[in-house]
Amino acid sequence: MSTIGKTLSLIVPIYNDELNIRPFYERAKPVLENLPGVRWEIVFVNDGSVDGSLAAILELRRQDQRVGVLSLSRNFGYHMVIVAGLACRDSDLYGVIHVDCEDPPELLAKFREELERGAPIAYGDRSQRDEAAVIVFCRWLFYWINQRIADAPVRLWLAEFLMFTRIVRDAVLANKSTFPFLRAEIGYVGFQAVPVPYFRERRRLGVSHFNLISLAKFAVGGFLSSSTAPLRMILYLSAWVLAGYGFLLAWWRPTLVEAAAVAAICGFLLLLVTLPVLALYIARIYKDGSARPRYVVDPDKTFLS
Repeated sequence: MSTIGKTLSLIVPIYNDELNIRPFYERAKPVLENLPGVRWEIVFVNDGSVDGSLAAILELRRQDQRVGVLSLSRNFGYHMVIVAGLACRDSDLYGVIHVDCEDPPELLAKFREELERGAPIAYGDRSQRDEAAVIVFCRWLFYWINQRIADAPVRLWLAEFLMFTRIVRDAVLANKSTFPFLRAEIGYVGFQAVPVPYFRERRRLGVSHFNLISLAKFAVGGFLSSSTAPLRMILYLSAWVLAGYGFLLAWWRPTLVEAAAVAAICGFLLLLVTLPVLALYIARIYKDGSARPRYVVDPDKTFLS
């Protein structure tokens, strides 16, 4: 029997997912039961749900005390929910999975096998999925760009479906940013990560909380969390604009008024690009510097063993 990872906390983010909670539990429980030598728990992290999610979790808890719920005082956002779940439990192993079963709970057994072989991280490779062509292309573009501009290594097709050791968890939680992005943090900490390919299915119950706009915001957040390339881009863009302006003056030989007008237009266009980028990074610096709690737990709606 393996001595690696005797306890496992499975972190499951929840936001208005009442219909998915029991079906998820019924699929995950037999998988967890069959993990050799593991004492497990399922920790649903309730991100300010306003439907019957909490009641559904408590109904499961009455049947199985290995089910717990950590409730936040309001909606703090998807990645902050994961951080809260990881921080609240003291285990040997940690898993993260969606409740909608698009990521199959059965793959947790494979993750565990990879960790037994010595890998600190095992994750689901999401390169195969049943989605519209435009969404598939946008996801591919996100990973392609992020891999090329990130300041630290980026794991291709890694999302929030994985299992890792306590050492990895502690390293991830050492980042105190108010904009955590688990995919970027896993790449940054630098431990070996083993991909496990699978086909990601469509959601069967409930409604997805993501659309093209929210996915775009999610992608921008990922770029800002993992890269300073947009800031360096300002320098490169400025150099290209100055070089282009000099070439134009030499080729066109405009009057002083025309040259000034072109310079003003180039400067205005450059500001249109640079100011929003600077504003985004400054806003993040301000929020990190304000040192507010990253999340707030609601003790009256939290039930953990």
